[in-house]
Amino acid sequence: MEAYPAIPGRGLVTEHAIQLRLEYLQNLGWNLDPLMHTRLQPADVQNNIESFFGAIEMPLGIVGPLLFTEKEALEWVYCPAGTLEGALVASMNRGARAVSLCGGFRAEVLHQRMVRAPMFMFRHLEESIIFKKWILQNFEGIRDTAEKYSNHAHLVALQPIVIGRTVHVKFVFETGDASGQNMTTTCTWHAMLWIVEQFQQASGVDIQHFVIEANGASDKKISHYAQLSGRGIHVTAECYLEDTVIQKVLRTSADDIMWGYNTSQALARLDGMNGFNINVANALAAIFVATGQDLGCLHESGTGILAVDRTPTGLYLSLNLPNLVVGTVGGGTHLSQQKAGLEIMGCAGSGKVQRFAKLIAGFALALEISTYSAIISGEFAKAHEKLGRNKPVNWLLKSEIDLPFVQKCLDHSRQPEAATRFELLPPSIDNGILTNITRKVNRKLMGFLPGEITVGDTTHRILIKSKPLDMEEIKGLHIMAASIDPQLSDLISAHKDHLEYSGSHLKELNLCEYLHHQGFTFIPGFWGKWIDPQREGYLLFEEWLNPDALLLLDSENSPERWTDAHIRDTLDAIIEAHHLFQPPSVQALFPEVPVFRPWLAYGFYEKLLSLLVSEEEDPALQPLCERVAAFLPQLEQERRRLDLPATLIHHDFNPRNVAVRLDGSPCIYDWELAVIALPHRDIVEFLSFVLPADFDKETLLFWLHHHHEQAKPKDILWEKWLAGYRYSLKEYLVTRVSFYKVAGILMKLKFSDRILVNALRMLDLLEE
Repeated sequence: MEAYPAIPGRGLVTEHAIQLRLEYLQNLGWNLDPLMHTRLQPADVQNNIESFFGAIEMPLGIVGPLLFTEKEALEWVYCPAGTLEGALVASMNRGARAVSLCGGFRAEVLHQRMVRAPMFMFRHLEESIIFKKWILQNFEGIRDTAEKYSNHAHLVALQPIVIGRTVHVKFVFETGDASGQNMTTTCTWHAMLWIVEQFQQASGVDIQHFVIEANGASDKKISHYAQLSGRGIHVTAECYLEDTVIQKVLRTSADDIMWGYNTSQALARLDGMNGFNINVANALAAIFVATGQDLGCLHESGTGILAVDRTPTGLYLSLNLPNLVVGTVGGGTHLSQQKAGLEIMGCAGSGKVQRFAKLIAGFALALEISTYSAIISGEFAKAHEKLGRNKPVNWLLKSEIDLPFVQKCLDHSRQPEAATRFELLPPSIDNGILTNITRKVNRKLMGFLPGEITVGDTTHRILIKSKPLDMEEIKGLHIMAASIDPQLSDLISAHKDHLEYSGSHLKELNLCEYLHHQGFTFIPGFWGKWIDPQREGYLLFEEWLNPDALLLLDSENSPERWTDAHIRDTLDAIIEAHHLFQPPSVQALFPEVPVFRPWLAYGFYEKLLSLLVSEEEDPALQPLCERVAAFLPQLEQERRRLDLPATLIHHDFNPRNVAVRLDGSPCIYDWELAVIALPHRDIVEFLSFVLPADFDKETLLFWLHHHHEQAKPKDILWEKWLAGYRYSLKEYLVTRVSFYKVAGILMKLKFSDRILVNALRMLDLLEE
């Protein structure tokens, strides 16, 4: 047999030992680069780990604020949460919001206990009985001996249990601000040595054998004893929820939560479940990771009992954690990152462990509330859906995007044969909310990939857009909508063929290529595309827009920066694009671009508008939202009465997707929502973003007349053309502005109120 291959360093945590280990492991052929670079110094972890060679990173999310009531004082508290589970932090935050809107939570620590259970063996039962009596009679001497070996441990009870010729003695300690497993082990060991010596002298009975622990302490395990008698901190948090908040924030009702709670407990009892909770362990694991707790204690700490009661105005909820094993000193709490996590919670150092336990219970209760509400409403299942696959897809890998691949994708006008170098660059551009949500659907390559290409003697920065399928984008919207209202997510799926997202994976690629070859200069430079339906691959290669070479970029919240010249040139650019996209030929060229008929998705927009009205909290905006909702039934008949030509429009035409170069020329991008509709729609959307809040009728008519004159509609007089603006404003308010406003339930968009007011003001001025 070969000699055992020992890793060098013998477990030592020194610079030299670490280097020896790294060399040994690298010689085995392992790539250690992602693991070996760490800010941790050997001295930092000397007492926390052996055979140290590297570290891993864990992403942290911030949860809060959560309103905490302590001795009638109100405090906004926060906690760091370390997790790799998407939606966990968002759910904790939703629960925190609901609890806070109803007055916050209270918490109490009932007691703190840490148990060690050494075992003593005798020759027969009679000696065991003698030993039990002696233990109970000598509590003070045992206590004094044990407490000599710690500044924090206090022995509060001894519980001898006789099982034949064996006696297990539960040493029950209080451990101050430490969780106490190690200190109680030390204290118990020295007390045992004293017991063996003193008992044998006093009784003449020989102890045959003894061990420090015989599994009676329930260390890192669940037991009925620990739940009833205590191990760790026993803490309870409570809160009240009002019916209005349950409906508005949690998207369910108090009666439905009570129904689910009462009926689901029956099977839990039948199964013999320890405690009753939804996912306490998720909250605890996230906080444990971020604050340096013993992760092995998650199992026992996660025992939780959730109680729910109906009140005249909502619900009363409490969460009981009988075995929360945590500390604010000792263990990993001294490490700088974990200590910073404790400091965020105001729980670092001595005298803080009870506060720490209360906050953990409060944040865990917030997660319980949010997750259970999501389950009851159906949101939980909808938000965790994945696209079903009949067969695996050979998705494009990032490693495949090299020079030969790019050369095959480049447009002929870019001289692909002259390309001599290509390199992908580190990500530097935010993918945006929808793309990030869509990436939850699967793990394929999606989003922005910056790169650098050399053609001839010139190096260019380009941007590769890897587009999700339209059904994946719909699925992303479905997931997002599930957090707003589960019914809304169902309606998105039901009406997907009549929304502007249909064909989104093809539209931008084909439209940009067409515009490029038509000599349209007001888009990012087109470099090429790659389409492979079998691999679900849809890549757009285009110019990277350098912020330093632009006057305006992402200026949706800065209408004051848009000069008359910028507005005029941008309108002229989109008018030119409209001229290039005249039906019916454009529909033959681009069959993936749908004709936009919002009345075919009536159910979806009806639900969206009901949320627009019910969720508006500003009394000044409430009647405006109600007015917008009233437009939906008018759209179909009003559109049919208009004898106006449609064209292919951008349909997301605003300063979020329009930049201005240093020479003043506009650059229009992100064409994936294009549809066949009235050209007026692009104009009114753009003006709602760039006009100041106090614009007058003269200013509005100036720009609309400019559009009419430049568009040169055949034999269409102004009055007839004007009706198209009125209709388009209503369509825009119903379909897009309402979407922005309702999306603000999850993330408030700064511009949404302004464009709502501006669009309605435009409509009022045109109807005077």
